[in-house]
Amino acid sequence: MPRLGWVIAMACLAPVVSSGGQEPPAAPPTKPETEITLDKGTQVAFGIGFGGPIGAAASFRVLHGLGADVREGDDRVKAVCAVPIPHCAQGFLFQADAGSGGGKLSLGIGARARVDEEDFHGTVGVGLRAALVRTWGSPIGTEPGLTYLGPELDLSVLRVNITLGVLWRLSGHTGASAVFGWGIGFGL
Repeated sequence: MPRLGWVIAMACLAPVVSSGGQEPPAAPPTKPETEITLDKGTQVAFGIGFGGPIGAAASFRVLHGLGADVREGDDRVKAVCAVPIPHCAQGFLFQADAGSGGGKLSLGIGARARVDEEDFHGTVGVGLRAALVRTWGSPIGTEPGLTYLGPELDLSVLRVNITLGVLWRLSGHTGASAVFGWGIGFGL
């Protein structure tokens, strides 16, 4: 009988073996550490595009604000932010465009990032800016020699930019009093 007591005691203290020959569950995988580096950042970009009212155009953009480099395992996002958030109140976006139908100066806020993840590799961006346009040559949808001002929204994915806005005439007596500002371009 003492031998049966030891067998029962050992059976109670031994680890439970799962049924069906399955292995006990593995420990949950450890999460890779996230590494974040912040500092002031500036991005300079050039582009080409076509849109109204300035026609075929070349552009120059400067984005200055908070720079962030975020890494987690093999994933990485590198960005410059010029939007009014607590850590990035001093940023700005400046863009100058010269085209066959006019020129444009823009000032506003925005963000642009280089993303390297398993599902997506490329650039993304957004900007909201005030645009001042002066027409010349053969503008699209209006007359030359006019000045327009209005808001524009700029979205970009994989270096392809789309711009939409409304521009109201500031000077001149001919041509449209308001024009739809639009554009599609490619960032170099």
